[in-house]
Order: sequence, then structure tokens, then C-alpha cells
Amino acid sequence: MRSPELEALRSKLDSIDDELLDLLSERAHVVAEIWAWKRKNGVERIDPERERALRERLLSRAESLGLSRAAIERVLAQIIGNSLK
Repeated sequence: MRSPELEALRSKLDSIDDELLDLLSERAHVVAEIWAWKRKNGVERIDPERERALRERLLSRAESLGLSRAAIERVLAQIIGNSLK
């Protein structure tokens, strides 16, 4: 059975998913710019302190939004890990 209400919710979810992909693409471009800057200026590519602070900030925000810390840790591991490749 097709419900207009369900279809509207699915459409909204599709839009959110598209936004997530757009943001991930934008993030990848910014990471590339940062790496280019670091290479040009002789700065180490990986900054463990920055990564730790980033993870902690995002995990804290996720918890304040009612999201599972464990789930967000896995998501961040993928996003940040992909940035380090």
C-alpha cells in the first residue's frame, strides 16, 4: 500500500541523503586544499592532536543531539579515515 504520508517522508529522507553526499564531497575538497597547503608549507600531513580534538568535539555534539556515541564513532572513523588516504 502506498501512502502519501510515507512517500513524503521518504522524499524528505532522500533529500537529506543527497545533502549528506554533497557535504562529504565538499569536505573532501577542503581536505585536499589543506593537504596542498601543508605540502607547500612543509607541515606534517597528519596532526594527531587536531584529529583527537575534532573527534571529541563531534562526539560531544552528537551526544547532545541524542545520537549514539558508538554509532557516530564508527561514522567518524570512516569519514576521517578516508580523509587520511
